[in-house]
Amino acid sequence: MKKTLQKAIPKLYGFYFNTIHLFSKEKAASLALKVFSIPRRGKIAEHQKEFLSTARTQKIAFEDGLFQLYHWKGNGPTVLLNHGWESNAYRWKYLIEPLQKLDYNIIAIDAPAHGASDGELFTAVKYSKVITTVIDLYEPKIVIAHSVGAMATIYQESNHPHNFIEKLVLLGSPNKLEVIMRDYQNITSFNNSVYGSLNNLLKNTFGFLIEDFVAADFAEKIQIPSLIVHNPQDVIVPYAAMDEIAAKMPNSSTYTSQTGGHSLYTPEVIEEVLKFLARP
Repeated sequence: MKKTLQKAIPKLYGFYFNTIHLFSKEKAASLALKVFSIPRRGKIAEHQKEFLSTARTQKIAFEDGLFQLYHWKGNGPTVLLNHGWESNAYRWKYLIEPLQKLDYNIIAIDAPAHGASDGELFTAVKYSKVITTVIDLYEPKIVIAHSVGAMATIYQESNHPHNFIEKLVLLGSPNKLEVIMRDYQNITSFNNSVYGSLNNLLKNTFGFLIEDFVAADFAEKIQIPSLIVHNPQDVIVPYAAMDEIAAKMPNSSTYTSQTGGHSLYTPEVIEEVLKFLARP
């Protein structure tokens, strides 16, 4: 019964968007974007609090509230960690612990509407602005990002390049917003008329159409030595995204992980990331 309801609810949303669209294209598009932008998960669970409490925390003002930042102090280079959709800074525990042993200075973010950060809505553009704020503040030499956090990182660095960043690691990064939006349409079954109105809303709000938001196109501007990691069994982001981004990113290398699915927090991936960071 529970699984049936879980499948039915998205379809009800789609039916609602389709119906509203008959009376107001703008309202239907706004509702569709709002539902798309609200994470259902990602707040801090009880079992995550103990580890996160080992960091010094800081709240930074931004748009609709405060976002949370964590700092594990070290004497080595500063590393910034940007998590993905419906996650929080705890997802980096697997990587933070070996980085601590190497005495890196570690910064991690809870994205807007995630973890201990304020906000109800999340977009890659909004996240990119938060990432830019933290980069400007802490001047990391290394940035490691996962999933939509990687996409937001590529977007921000193409618009606001930082010459002090020496290495970039992208884990399971999506390439095309259009792929994500078409998946959303398939899950909810809203019609192409709603999709068209949603596309117009993004153009009016953010200055780009859905099909124009392509990580590979943004990556063309990034000269930072970069490692792009993906897993063929990733059921969230197509494996092809790795090669699409790498093909246009001038100073990038790729690694195909045999473990980790979309999450990519396995010993194999950790080892490869640490090897990349250790290279001159």
